[in-house]
Amino acid sequence: MKRFIIIISILFSFSALSASEKQIGCFSSDSKSINVKLIDIYDDGTHLGYVKYKNSKESIPLLFSGEKSESVGEDRPIENTTNWLEFIHGKYNGQYIVMSQGARYYQFIYKSISGKTISLNENLEAYNDDRSDCIW
Repeated sequence: MKRFIIIISILFSFSALSASEKQIGCFSSDSKSINVKLIDIYDDGTHLGYVKYKNSKESIPLLFSGEKSESVGEDRPIENTTNWLEFIHGKYNGQYIVMSQGARYYQFIYKSISGKTISLNENLEAYNDDRSDCIW
């Protein structure tokens, strides 16, 4: 029986180490006319992501293109800026720049291939109770 408990403990340890991290961000324009959900999944050294606009039936896959982390103070969480490339039907369409610090998002910018820039703000009222989805 002891041997069984040890084996189970080891298996749980390994599965906890390999577990993926999933972050969800809910963003809206000032007028609330644009609402976007960002899903960022980090698993075993790989970043995966997608965005889903409020009235869209399809998600837009994102290609992780880089991240910059910066310490902003001894008592403050690390500031992360993540860049994502947007491809629609296999063609580059634009990029997303997302800045977060701790559990909060402070900047969400979309730059289209034509040069148009849209800035959205984190919409704290859009999260469900456990912050696992955006409720529009």
